[in-house]
Amino acid sequence: MSVSAAGRTGGGRLKGVSLVVGGAALFAAGLFVVATGTGLSGLLGMRVETFGAIECRDTRTSKGQTVWHCFGEAEGVGRERISFADHDGRNDPETITATQLTEGGRWFAHSSMIVGYGMIPLLLGAGTAAWGGYRVREAGRRGPLRGAEGPRRGAESL
Repeated sequence: MSVSAAGRTGGGRLKGVSLVVGGAALFAAGLFVVATGTGLSGLLGMRVETFGAIECRDTRTSKGQTVWHCFGEAEGVGRERISFADHDGRNDPETITATQLTEGGRWFAHSSMIVGYGMIPLLLGAGTAAWGGYRVREAGRRGPLRGAEGPRRGAESL
């Protein structure tokens, strides 16, 4: 590994690849959450149901916040709790479409809140992967034996 006059190490390509891989993983996680929130998760083979007979009730937390717990019924599913349901606090929605991520697991409502939360890792992952790609490209331009000041002395004999 070479050290340039500015004190930078020559591991830019490895760091760049790490950023690309990490960014891609973060992007995939965000895409998964966005797909769940929009209902596209059905295309990924997950179970999607529309629930009726919705009943929501508020619960106060120890910190004084209000949390809505919504329950609904669907054919063949029975009465289930639905997480992250959009609720205005006055009227219960008529129907809620939700995705079950794992068999017997929680139901997550298709809502703008989930899409918003999913956009955070999606955008951070895209930015991180792009920055890693830039670092890989720049490390390739400098070459393996050159830093900012050019070839090292004695590099010709290697």
